[in-house]
Amino acid sequence: MSLVEASVRAETGERVVAVPVACRLCGSDGVDEFEVWAGDCYCVGCLIAIGVWHGDDPATFPSPTLVFPWRLIPSVTPLPSLSSGDYFRCSGGSMVYQVAVAMVLGQDDAVRRISVGLRCSEHGELHLYIDNAHVEPSE
Repeated sequence: MSLVEASVRAETGERVVAVPVACRLCGSDGVDEFEVWAGDCYCVGCLIAIGVWHGDDPATFPSPTLVFPWRLIPSVTPLPSLSSGDYFRCSGGSMVYQVAVAMVLGQDDAVRRISVGLRCSEHGELHLYIDNAHVEPSE
């Protein structure tokens, strides 16, 4: 979690919240492994995405109290491709990750920026999948 927490940069009056991601939908208690493809992270148990691109589903997003309709907007680091069907793989070839999300919250507790970190379940290798991407409302 320290990788993803350190990747977001809070400004004056903002705070950082970092949360590990576990699937709350598939009924498999403690499922915390995800495949990463098409720009999102999908539970290996039920294949439901956590919704890092839109943040509008409290049933799937890692923090149900910080959910509102948004969209990621490009920042300095390019965003993952939404159209790609390619799986994100670690150097050992594994496609399964533990996921952590860090969010910068404004004084109104709305999400301003988001980072998504991945830890390879097989090898422990760390990746920053989304790096301090700006968020804007999309209502």
